[in-house]
Amino acid sequence: MLNLLYINRKNKGFILSYVLILSALLLGYLFMIAMRVDGYEPEIFEKGYMYFMILSFVLATMILPLWEIKENDYLKGFIDLLIFTFSAIPLIFILLMVGQISKGNILLPILIQILWGIIIFSMKNMLKSIKLHRTIRAFLLVICNFFVLIFSTIYLFYYSQYANLVITTIFDKDIPNIFFLNPLLSLTGILYEQMGGSNQMGNKPFIICFVFWGIISSVMIYLSSKIAKYQGV
Repeated sequence: MLNLLYINRKNKGFILSYVLILSALLLGYLFMIAMRVDGYEPEIFEKGYMYFMILSFVLATMILPLWEIKENDYLKGFIDLLIFTFSAIPLIFILLMVGQISKGNILLPILIQILWGIIIFSMKNMLKSIKLHRTIRAFLLVICNFFVLIFSTIYLFYYSQYANLVITTIFDKDIPNIFFLNPLLSLTGILYEQMGGSNQMGNKPFIICFVFWGIISSVMIYLSSKIAKYQGV
């Protein structure tokens, strides 16, 4: 059990960097924006919560590809991911308590971040199993993150302009379902709804994102296990 909880020095550095960067962002927001407003304004803290969760997701996406994982040790990788993700929860609770926001709001955003972390670890493990050079593995992970998170968001903007879509909310019924495979878009939609924004699709975007990437991660885990078994013969 203790072996599962052990984090090597390099990974501890990633956790420390993650927490320190988020702490600086949180303190900067509280003292430079929220605390300078006269009286209590819920919208200030609600926007801060949204931005904080989105930035923590983006920052985790940048750090996790660098995380050292043991090949085909999925349980250890999952425990590492939970430790990394939960390291930011005290900071989130501080923001929620100061802003008087329900603590139950963090469940779905945290689940999406864990899901995306599983995808990153699964892809990294599969690329490691097929003995690709470290530089090539890093390049492929960056390309994957770019196309899934950034390019699809940009494409949605131009698609909406081309199709003359009038998008009134992030979970707008006129947005094709395929765009919600982007976990960053689904995360933003959930956060927007939690802060009082409208939702025309219910839980459908979250389910689409979770089921699709759950299947993809399962396939990658299966393939990497088969590759490792073949190489061991």
